[in-house]
Amino acid sequence: MIYRIRAAVVPLAILFMLPVSQLWAQEANFRIQTSKGSTLEVFTQLDPVVINRIHSWELVLIGADNSPLTGAEISVIGGMPDHDHGLPTLPIVTRETSPGHYLLQGVRFHMPGRWQLTVTISSPQGDETGLLDFEL
Repeated sequence: MIYRIRAAVVPLAILFMLPVSQLWAQEANFRIQTSKGSTLEVFTQLDPVVINRIHSWELVLIGADNSPLTGAEISVIGGMPDHDHGLPTLPIVTRETSPGHYLLQGVRFHMPGRWQLTVTISSPQGDETGLLDFEL
């Protein structure tokens, strides 16, 4: 099921200017199993994730064969299904920082409650999706 997304547009120039700390969470904050058996591990810049702070995520994509999945295009959409609204920002993957490691910038959650994100991945291995459901 896909929820309606009402997102504030953040100009790409601002996303590229945001400072990106390389001090990611020590362990994956979230782990998603995709529709085709790949694993997506999410490491946050903020640990724990807090309300109303724009931050970045490092996405580590591991193929079903346990090797880094490189050359992927990743998009993230979502919102609060219980409130019928989307994310307050439009997070975007800006680059692959090393094989299988992707930088997602512009993540922000503006209120506590249940959040649901859909991750869509297009890679040389095909298209797949993953669902992340969590409470803040």
